Amino acid sequence: MKIGLLHFRVGETDGVSLEMRKWKITLEKQGHQVHFIAGTLGKEEGIKVPLLAYEEPRNLEIRERAFQSLSDWSKERLKQEIDTLAEEIYNDLKEKMEEFDIVVVNNIFSLAHNLSAAIALNRYFKEKNIKVIGHHHDFYWEREYYSNPTSEYVEEILENIMPPRDIKHVVINSIAQESIKEFKGVDSVIVPNVFDFEAHLWEIDSYNTKILEKTGIKENDIVFLQATRVVRRKAIELAIDTLSELQKDIKKYIGKEIYTGKKITENSRIILLMPGLDEEPSYKELLIEHAKEKQVNTIFCNELLEEIRDEEKGTFSLWDFYAISDFITYPSVLEGFGNQLLEGIFAKKPILVYEYPVYEKDIKLSGLEIVSLGNKAKKINGKYEVEKEVIEKCSKEILEILFDNNKAKKVVEKNFEIGKKFYSYETLDLILKSIFSIYND
Repeated sequence: MKIGLLHFRVGETDGVSLEMRKWKITLEKQGHQVHFIAGTLGKEEGIKVPLLAYEEPRNLEIRERAFQSLSDWSKERLKQEIDTLAEEIYNDLKEKMEEFDIVVVNNIFSLAHNLSAAIALNRYFKEKNIKVIGHHHDFYWEREYYSNPTSEYVEEILENIMPPRDIKHVVINSIAQESIKEFKGVDSVIVPNVFDFEAHLWEIDSYNTKILEKTGIKENDIVFLQATRVVRRKAIELAIDTLSELQKDIKKYIGKEIYTGKKITENSRIILLMPGLDEEPSYKELLIEHAKEKQVNTIFCNELLEEIRDEEKGTFSLWDFYAISDFITYPSVLEGFGNQLLEGIFAKKPILVYEYPVYEKDIKLSGLEIVSLGNKAKKINGKYEVEKEVIEKCSKEILEILFDNNKAKKVVEKNFEIGKKFYSYETLDLILKSIFSIYND
């Protein structure tokens, strides 16, 4: 079959882009023709429909008026702007789209980020009689931003095509499956995030060690990697709090080696390395101030990160950052599933995790061994906090793993085998064969 994978963007390091690439690889191995369709393509090949871009200016203005405040627009003006942009997107689709047997629409029918795109796509697919699967990673009804539509027309769009009820639905966890059933009355299939556990393991090499030089990290500094985007729900302040506690005891280990072979010296520092995309500048400023207050060394270096390393440009892949790190921090309070968790497992690094709802409900049962920040964070003055005793416990457990080679190896190998068993490409292959078999007439 000829299958389209459609989203606002592909070729980036956000979770949806990463999962789309995994679907493409798996479906192509099954013998299908697979093409990306997106507003921006990064370094990927595909069909580019610019008006679908995540940062498309006209849509961002419409979104603001549709969900925050009409401001100087009337409800009639808002409807006109939504419909005009939808018509332009529809015409762009007619001009650029190829014939597909089925198109998998990622998030456009569930997040409400671009109402016009949802209208245009729904119309186009119906007129062309193209089968559609809605791959829903996020829902608008779970985001505060979308909780107060400013007009009846916006409410109508949300009700009727967010998502359309007459398509097949895929979600990424059991909480989402229950949520879409409750809010929209539709059934869905769970397809968890996966990783290629058969791939070549990421290793330190002569190129990715240059990350240390470019960021000022010394060879005996302990590197904690926060591989996520820099957004509030990642609760990175919890990682800062933990590393602040860790620093109180690290001097006791001078002369000793951590499991990666680094010898702790008087000048060894604890570093929180953050190569992820900064999508909330005000949050980044909050983190800078918080780290300064807690005396934690933080390094933001998104300018060094690309999807694929480029030695001529001096940029690195996310996998390079994993290779040169000693520990992974993953304190997110909300995740659709947890791509960076799987990456950390594959990288064979120990991981600090806040037990976000999907972890607690779906992933924890697999038996992963992590350093847990618990599940009782509170937001105080714009920052997430957990009890001091929890931070102290995490610091102690991290030190035990860092300075015990046998324990570190046991933890990372156990987690790797669990990941391979439950979250591999083989798992994805079986699920996608089941989903797409109904279309193989």
